[in-house]
Amino acid sequence: MKPEEVFASLTAFQQALAGHFDWLHRWYQAVLNREDGANIPDAATTACPFDQWHKQVATTPFAEYQGFAQLAVEHDQVHDKAQQLSGRAQAGLTVTTSDYETLMTSVLAFGATAQSFEREVWKALATVDPLTGLANRQAMRSHLMGERDRSLRQKLPLSLALADIDHFKKINDSFGHSQGDKVLRAVAAVLKVTVRPYDVVYRYGGEEFLLCLPGTNAENGALVLERIRAAIEALELTDDRGAAIAVTATFGIAEINADLSVDDAIEMADRALYDGKLQGRNRVILAGRA
Repeated sequence: MKPEEVFASLTAFQQALAGHFDWLHRWYQAVLNREDGANIPDAATTACPFDQWHKQVATTPFAEYQGFAQLAVEHDQVHDKAQQLSGRAQAGLTVTTSDYETLMTSVLAFGATAQSFEREVWKALATVDPLTGLANRQAMRSHLMGERDRSLRQKLPLSLALADIDHFKKINDSFGHSQGDKVLRAVAAVLKVTVRPYDVVYRYGGEEFLLCLPGTNAENGALVLERIRAAIEALELTDDRGAAIAVTATFGIAEINADLSVDDAIEMADRALYDGKLQGRNRVILAGRA
C-alpha cells in the first residue's frame, strides 16, 4: 500500500471516527431528552459511518496495523450496549446511572484503541519514504544493527550494498524534476520486486538506495545486485512527450564481519560504488576488489 493511500485511509478513519462520536452524541441526546418511547432511536439500525469505513478497508494492507480487528469488536460493543439502553427506554423502563456507566466503559475502551491504532499508523508512516514507499533512514539504523548482531550470533554472512542512479542530475536537468521523481519511483519498484523476500531496501537519500542482504556473502550478494542492475537497465521509461529516459545504476557491496561496524560496511560499500562510477557506471563492484 502506497504512503499516499495510507494517508487517504487515515484521513477517512479520522472522519469515520468523528462520525461515530457524532452519532453517539445524537443518540445520547435523544435518549436523555426523550418524551416517549417512539422518539428513542434504534441504535442497532441507525447508520454509523465507522462501520462502513472499517468494512471498506478490511481487505487492504491498512487492516494489517495492530489494533484494526479490535476496533471492530469494541465498536460493536458500544452499539450493542447503546441498543440495550434504547430497548429499555423504548419499553418505558428507567435508564439508570449504572446503565450509562456500562456504556461509557465501552466508549472509553473504543476511544483508547482508536488512539493507539492511529499512533501505530503514524509511527509506520514516519519510517516510510513518501515518494518511493521504501523504508527511510529513520528506520534503517536500528534494523541494520540488529541484523549485524544476529549475523554474528548465528555465524551467518551479511552484506550491505549501496545503489546510485547514474547521471541522475542530468535526468532532472534534461527532463524536469517530475520526471526525475518518476525515475526514482520506477527504480524503487524494481528494487522491491527483484530483491529476495528477506532482503530490505531503504531510500538512503537523494538517488541512493541501501540494500540489506542477510545470510549473503559479498560474492552471492553481487549476483543478486547484477540481476537488479540488469532489471533497472531494462526499464523503458519515457517523458510526457514520449522521449526515452535511459536509466542505469551503479552498485557497491561490502560484507560485514566482527571487525566491521554497520557504518564501516556502509563506508566500504560507498567506496566500492565510487570505484564503479570511475570505471564507467552501470556495474556492480565488491568492496576491496575494484
